[in-house]
Amino acid sequence: MRQYLETAGFENIIFINKKNSDEIIKNWNFGEGVENAVFSAYIKAVKPYN
Repeated sequence: MRQYLETAGFENIIFINKKNSDEIIKNWNFGEGVENAVFSAYIKAVKPYN
C-alpha cells in the first residue's frame, strides 16, 4: 500500500492500526485466521501541492 501511495505522489505516509482491527476483519467472513494476515488501519499522508 505504501508503494501505491508513494507512486501517486503522497509523502509522510503513516499507518495507524485500528484498535478493533481483528474484530473488523473477522466480520468480513473471508475465513478463519484472516485477521492474522491483514489489518484495518487509518492512513495519514500528505500530497504536496505542485
